[in-house]
Amino acid sequence: MSKLLPVQHRRAASRSWKLLVLMVVILAVGRSVFAMNPRSVQSIEEVKISLYLKDVTLQKAFLAIEKKSDFKFVTSIERIDKKKRISVSLESKTVKEILETILTGTGLGYTQINNNIVINDKPVSRAAAEVPVSTPAARTLAKEVTGIVRDAKGSGIPGANILLKGTTAGTTTDINGKFSINVPDDNSVLIISSIGYTSQEITVGGRSVIDVVLLDDVKQLGEVVVTALGIEKDAKSMTYAQQNVGGEELTRVKDPNMVNSLAGKAAGVVITKGTGGPGSSSKVLLRGNKSITGNNQPLYVIDGIPMNNANGAQGTTLFDTRDAGDAISNLNPEDIENISILKGASAAALYGSQAANGVILVTTKRGRKGFASINFSSTANFENPIALPQVQTSYGQGYGGVANTAVNDSWGPKITNGSDKHLKDFFNTGKTFVNSLSITNGNDIGQFYVSYANTKANGIVPENDYNRHNVNLRGTTQLFNNKLSLDASVNYIEQKVYNRPQSGFYYSPIFSLYLFPTGDDFSKYSGGNFEKWDPARLMNVQNWPYIKNEASSNQNPYWLSKRNQTDQFRNRTIYAFSAKWAITDWLNLQGRATYDKVQDTYELRQYASSDPTLVGSNGGYRKNLTNTDQLYSDVLLSGTKSFSKDVFVSATLGFSNTQNTFYDMNVGNNGATNTLSYPNYFSVYALQSLTGQGFFNATESLQKRLSQALFGTATVGYKETFFVDLTARKEWSSTVNQSFFYPSVGLSYVLTEHLKPSDILSFAKVRASYAEVGNALPFGVANWTPPYSLSNDENVNGRGTLPFFSGSDTTSLKPERTRSYEIGTELRFFKDKLSFNLTYYNATTYDQVFQIQAPAGAGASNFWINGGTIRNKGFESTLSYKADLGGGLTWTPALNFSRNVNQIRELSSLLKADWFVLQAGGSTRMLQLFLTRPGIPNLGGREYGSYGDLFGKTYQRDENGNIKYNETTGLPLLSPGTDQYLGNANPKFLLGFNNQFKYKNATLSFLVDGRFGGKIASMTEQWLDFKGLSKRSGDARDAGGVNVNGKTIPAETYYNFISGKGDVAAAAEEYMFSATNVRMRELALGYTFPKVSKAIKDISVSFISRNLFFFYKDAPFDPEVSITTANAMQGIEGFSIPATRSYGVTVRATF
Repeated sequence: MSKLLPVQHRRAASRSWKLLVLMVVILAVGRSVFAMNPRSVQSIEEVKISLYLKDVTLQKAFLAIEKKSDFKFVTSIERIDKKKRISVSLESKTVKEILETILTGTGLGYTQINNNIVINDKPVSRAAAEVPVSTPAARTLAKEVTGIVRDAKGSGIPGANILLKGTTAGTTTDINGKFSINVPDDNSVLIISSIGYTSQEITVGGRSVIDVVLLDDVKQLGEVVVTALGIEKDAKSMTYAQQNVGGEELTRVKDPNMVNSLAGKAAGVVITKGTGGPGSSSKVLLRGNKSITGNNQPLYVIDGIPMNNANGAQGTTLFDTRDAGDAISNLNPEDIENISILKGASAAALYGSQAANGVILVTTKRGRKGFASINFSSTANFENPIALPQVQTSYGQGYGGVANTAVNDSWGPKITNGSDKHLKDFFNTGKTFVNSLSITNGNDIGQFYVSYANTKANGIVPENDYNRHNVNLRGTTQLFNNKLSLDASVNYIEQKVYNRPQSGFYYSPIFSLYLFPTGDDFSKYSGGNFEKWDPARLMNVQNWPYIKNEASSNQNPYWLSKRNQTDQFRNRTIYAFSAKWAITDWLNLQGRATYDKVQDTYELRQYASSDPTLVGSNGGYRKNLTNTDQLYSDVLLSGTKSFSKDVFVSATLGFSNTQNTFYDMNVGNNGATNTLSYPNYFSVYALQSLTGQGFFNATESLQKRLSQALFGTATVGYKETFFVDLTARKEWSSTVNQSFFYPSVGLSYVLTEHLKPSDILSFAKVRASYAEVGNALPFGVANWTPPYSLSNDENVNGRGTLPFFSGSDTTSLKPERTRSYEIGTELRFFKDKLSFNLTYYNATTYDQVFQIQAPAGAGASNFWINGGTIRNKGFESTLSYKADLGGGLTWTPALNFSRNVNQIRELSSLLKADWFVLQAGGSTRMLQLFLTRPGIPNLGGREYGSYGDLFGKTYQRDENGNIKYNETTGLPLLSPGTDQYLGNANPKFLLGFNNQFKYKNATLSFLVDGRFGGKIASMTEQWLDFKGLSKRSGDARDAGGVNVNGKTIPAETYYNFISGKGDVAAAAEEYMFSATNVRMRELALGYTFPKVSKAIKDISVSFISRNLFFFYKDAPFDPEVSITTANAMQGIEGFSIPATRSYGVTVRATF
């Protein structure tokens, strides 16, 4: 009983924590809802502040007003005279009076729109529009021109300037964007301009009505961006590459896992989508694989707080490809405001041992002052499989041309009733429906954001269903004259997945579907015929004659979907609270805390008559309960202060504490060793042993990890030109008995501050940075207090590994450590219309962690060592343009390019084996390490190879590269002994081309995404050859055999040989395909109906598609399919759930 006390205490503490946070949220929302002031937006004529400035730029003056009020300035940096400096000493003046003072003589004016103050060219009065031009003739020819100035979304732009070129006559638009102006003749030219938009010159040309669409060019002062720990920085001070993807990009073509929507939209990001149906996990790589055996996924940070992206159970072999989902896929994409991708170590250095693989920062939506809105969206999406295998339909069951209906090999005689219709008929049309609703409001007292979303999907595999509910409640409030800011939120997720499909052999319906023999009638086993009545057992049993025809499991695909049932339930609650106190106008103290609790339940029910190699005679049952908790808290002291007119310092000091707890209980049968007491009675109590020896599997484990850190960051700026960025983190972890230090330093220089203003070069910056980060040790490797596991015989078992070992000395195992540097440039041309970024990086990860066999007498079966070094280096580049094509048509293209080269540089002498195999995939092995030994060729000068290298049997060749043949059999000769290098699974470079066209209220967006280079091995094609099902095996029989080196060999003999009869002896080289592919990743065509009614602000309708078609593909399947998102099986395809093409429609309404 005492063993349960810690869990009970933990649950009690959890309930107290939940209650506290929930009360704060309700308080904040309550203040916002019940204290609403109908005049929540104050006028600049009402708000009074004091302002004391000495010799500062206008930009600094605007920022100072922002800090002392709730107003935000929107302006174009190019229009502000950077050399003009002002000094003011104003006590208790209205914001309007202050603006009049500081803008005197600048030619700039201002307009208040809600809480925004728009700085623009000084508007002319409406009377000026009526002022007659200089000549009497002009007065005689004067005509009136009216129109509307709209933005790219179709909304009117208030306060836009319309100036008659060559005169001082002009006017401004009203609140709806409408204008009226008198012009002398049809040759008159109007100059239309507004802050945040690109100006246009339009010739009247006989028109009396002119409607104008201005291209967005909006910039907030200083271009503030969110960086590590949620710290805001001026974009031009950044010393490393950071790329942003807006929330609109994520939701334009929705995916149940929002991470998949990042594919092709950021340089250096490789996303591998899981094949477990809707909501399956995804693998994300930023700048390559950095750990050979450890974690390669980035850290996800939600509103400045690190999130535990627990992936649950992930299969690592062709026989177990279970996908338990990941944590990031639980989020509602409609709640996301923006995503920032920190790809390099310098950008992520403040996260220390969590940052080796980069960071993805997620900024969520919140309520805003003076802004009330109700947003509804509904998406219906339909998908069908693409790139199904091509099979022959001319030769039936049997061997050697002789019919035999008892086997599932298709080497029998020629037939006329063959069909491949079952390949398509088995799959459903997948359906996904996403409905979301959000409400936001706020005033000076408080703000709130509430949202609900439901995602319901039916996969293409029968019986696969997915249902997710998201509820998000967030409240913010400001107290004591805005000195204290509180932010609290509760995010609840309930997710249910039924019968998530698997790839591979044992549990995949694809294996038996693709290998169904030609000539047999699939309808005999489909629909209601997948099971039949067994009078001897008085129950339905599986109807499938081919169960034991393979060493691997071959079962009725419908039986696997309907009678090998899995349920995966997840309940997740994320509580977050933040309090920020403004000590002075330049110094803040902030405390934050989050509690992320994930409860997973997994059940597997295998009915009697399932494959006897997997399940006992009465069926099988397994239940798994997992609790994953993370409690995070930190305290930040931040300040920004100018020490002179030229120097400013922005710094943050902080402390963080992270506690992770992992609890797991697993009960179930152990393959065919155990079965149920009664057929199909699925209960823990029904488990029994078949042999009478041993017990069914029952384990319980608890693991904890505690990490604490002190950290600091400082940015020093000089004349808005030179910036130095420094960070440092000292970290302690319970997994190792020592502390670690992670530093970074960066420099940036804005060249255009020292250049004359130019209409060509708008902005130029160079930057360089260096950083060290880590990759935390996995749970249970070297805990100060070992985790426990409780077996079913009530004995507590310690771990079966030694925590550390290094040569003859015993020292603490160290986390993997990455040392990285990068250099880059950022250029913008033609008033920021054309942007170009280029980055070179070099990251080397030391102290690779391996688990190897322990020597005799060590007291454990395995031990852990630090034993290797891996390097990633490459280039990233982005190019974008804002094009005004005229007539209201705009085009915004963006091109992303990246190349990464991975190389293993060093290995420990303790790794004795010639090979270190991360995973074998039948005839192809995915090997991470290749140790050069006498008689073993190196890899083209690469002593250790690269992550993702693939090995297998190849054809022997002579000095001219010609294949050698056996003189007796005529068959090709295969490489003897050691497997040979076949290629690498990783692409050589990536290319993404994102486009958006806008014409008035219509929008067309499409994304072309390409992966170039890399290899992928197909187990599916190997087995199709072996079973005589491949199209080429049928073509060979039609041709009388296979012509090999002038000799005709029977097709069955040839394909049995090169396929190795489905085993490791295959000519793996034959089943390697180029992974190069270029596809239309996304397409969306939408139209917005503005101002539908007084209650409805706008309605938009979009037709969407994903994976519409391939421009190029070499493989007979989608080369991006993956058996698993774990480290294993990269570059190996084996009876994977096919990729899909989807079509759908999204409707949005704003109230």
